[in-house]
Amino acid sequence: MSLDPDTQSPKPTDGPRRVTARDVANAAGVSVALVSYAFNRPGRVAPATRERILQTAAALGYAGPDPTARALRLGRHGTISFRGTGSVEELVGDPAAALVVRGLARACDRSGRALVLGGESAPITAVDGAVLWRESAPAGAGGRMVTIDAPAPSPRSSAIDVGADLAGGMASACRHLIDRGHERLAILSWPGAGTRLSAAMQHWAPRPVRVYEMPAAERGHGEVAARRALSEDERPTAILGLADELALGAIDAALRLELDVPRDVSVCGVDDLPSARVADLTSLFVPYRPMGDLAGAVLVDLIAGEKPPAPQLLPTSLTVRSTTGSRR
Repeated sequence: MSLDPDTQSPKPTDGPRRVTARDVANAAGVSVALVSYAFNRPGRVAPATRERILQTAAALGYAGPDPTARALRLGRHGTISFRGTGSVEELVGDPAAALVVRGLARACDRSGRALVLGGESAPITAVDGAVLWRESAPAGAGGRMVTIDAPAPSPRSSAIDVGADLAGGMASACRHLIDRGHERLAILSWPGAGTRLSAAMQHWAPRPVRVYEMPAAERGHGEVAARRALSEDERPTAILGLADELALGAIDAALRLELDVPRDVSVCGVDDLPSARVADLTSLFVPYRPMGDLAGAVLVDLIAGEKPPAPQLLPTSLTVRSTTGSRR
């Protein structure tokens, strides 16, 4: 749009064109900055000048600054990133991560934000904040970052960690097996099971225990580790998989070796995912979906510049099913 030199009223130009703040500034005889102040910081503009700017803007069809462009300038994008170890495909295929995403999506819906998924190699850019799944925040990370089940918090990071009471849960799992007379335990672990492993070792001591660490918490790895454990001279009377998939692999191994679960060996898992319920596996419930919801709520507060209260560890609970029994 431009002004008719005779009437000083807006006249259309050839073809549609978006009216800009500069058009309004030229028409009202003020600077572009003053137009911006008139819309965003009215207290910095004299009332008469602001009224003239707004009238000119209305005549030209200018509704105000573009919200998307303004968000980009202010570093506000309306998005939250969820990043985990491995690739995006592995992240989506992880049933525990999927539950976390559902909880985080609920927090995003409440705050009107979009959720972006990324693998460990994805850069954390063009987002308002990030939630990291089972990875520590990088040193020097800003304040708009939350970690879930982080292996080890970085002392130089201000990220807030959201987690569950795994130490207390592991105490319940060990006590359950001890009360049923089990003395020899095999623990199936993976490199990211730090808190679970240390808690299990602490609460099982001083009884005999062997740890079999596998590259990943996958069912196939659990079967390999359990076959090795069950082939020992003094085989364990109980197996604790620090993830459900490892425990399910242990059941597969027992069946292949023609051992009865739980008559010959008891098996317990951690996570209590849907696959554990289908297999009737005794498992420690970890509240992944509430953890995602809490992480999202904390991150929204951080983005808004508010200091959220330090999140408490969410409770865990042991669900006893048919895969654990008394020692023969």
